[in-house]
Amino acid sequence: MQVLDFIKKTPIPITEYYVIRAEPAIGIIYVINNFISGHVRLLGRRGGAYPHKYLEMIDAVFGKLPASDVIEVCSGTVKDGAFTVDSEANNSPLLLGDAQILEHIDDNSFKRWRCDPPYNEKTAKEYYQCELPSLMKLLKAGARVVKRKSLLFLLCTQNYQHCPPTLKRIGLILITVVPNNEIRALNIYTKL
Repeated sequence: MQVLDFIKKTPIPITEYYVIRAEPAIGIIYVINNFISGHVRLLGRRGGAYPHKYLEMIDAVFGKLPASDVIEVCSGTVKDGAFTVDSEANNSPLLLGDAQILEHIDDNSFKRWRCDPPYNEKTAKEYYQCELPSLMKLLKAGARVVKRKSLLFLLCTQNYQHCPPTLKRIGLILITVVPNNEIRALNIYTKL
């Protein structure tokens, strides 16, 4: 059976379909029935930093916010003006602490949450000298500190479909990081 034969036999009603260029990255992002998806290619960086043009793509596609409206947890070396939270003092975050708790940060303080945690236990211990954080705890803390209708971006290695009841998962964009072609999953949520 050919793929086209299968598609003809099981039609899925599509009420909305949009294609968005992922510039300045390479790739496309599309929205089908209010779910964001797509595939993007970005050039990797050393040292656990975001891939080149990742943050620029987020701003271009989802709208640039003033840096004061953005919280960056597991921030590492990010220095774009966002409020940074990291457990490593050498990264000079604005708040040295646990991104799974975000103590000393008021509820509903930010309009955007971004997170790029360690991807596995070995990397967490050897590279960041920390325990592997819980994605659910990170999301719960993020949901608490962002305002209603805010966007939350979790970059990890999995299609993370779980989320706290105060969030709704609205997207998954696969990112191929070149030259080694590793796959990252950009999970996107909104606060209800």
